Amino acid sequence: MKLRVLYILGLLLTLSSCGGFTKIQKNPDADFRFGKAKEYYEKKKWMDCALLCESVLQQYRGTEKGEEALYYTYMSYINNNDPSIARTYIKSYVKSYPRGQHIENARYNLAYCYYLESPDVKLDQEPSIAAIEEFDSYLGYFPNGENAYLAKEMKIEMEEKLVEKELLNVKLYYNLGDYQGNNYLSSVIAARNTKKKYPQSRYCEELSFYVLKSLYKQAEESVESKQLDRYIDAVDEYHSFTKEYPESKWKAEADEMYRKSQKYIDKYLPKKKAEKDY
Repeated sequence: MKLRVLYILGLLLTLSSCGGFTKIQKNPDADFRFGKAKEYYEKKKWMDCALLCESVLQQYRGTEKGEEALYYTYMSYINNNDPSIARTYIKSYVKSYPRGQHIENARYNLAYCYYLESPDVKLDQEPSIAAIEEFDSYLGYFPNGENAYLAKEMKIEMEEKLVEKELLNVKLYYNLGDYQGNNYLSSVIAARNTKKKYPQSRYCEELSFYVLKSLYKQAEESVESKQLDRYIDAVDEYHSFTKEYPESKWKAEADEMYRKSQKYIDKYLPKKKAEKDY
């Protein structure tokens, strides 16, 4: 009986609350609605705030109150974990109030929304790329802004995700080997291009190792006429790799590839020179 009474009281309170919000929504006074929206924001009732702010945007357009209403709208959607909707209002803010009092916040949060939408590394990384571009834009406008440090950190995180995705492609090419073409060469090109674009990435060592592995496997699986030159390329890459990463965790595997490559070179290079001299 007691539980039933509590349930009914809770239901009545909920219905009363909903009815109260509906009355606020229907109130013709925009200032009243906006005042209530800010109260809801303070209470962390994000959607109630957003809905009321949206209801006054047209009336406040181009005014200081319009600027403030846009700010509360996009912040409510961010706090409610709706970054894609928040982005729409942020872009509207930036366009309408390029010198507004919240412009730094808006430019930062535009990048942050894309950051929140960044998907798993195996999926398309368009949001990650957009986040990097917007973090760059924010830092260009506000190099010493209050969120500059966070922007730099999150930009690096997005770049690392792009590098990780490229590393997956490098590994895929390597695993495909000579299936329907020289995928080892594709692995080498992809790894080198990625490392060149992101030289500070934590994945650079692994990218370099896959260059070495790919060159070695390319030599090992080549036709005899191309093997010597390709083993020489593998040895050259080994020296570059061990010079750059002398303490690499892959050094033992690299040493083994070098040993086998050098053994082949020592056997066939003298013969090739003799044939050339002859």
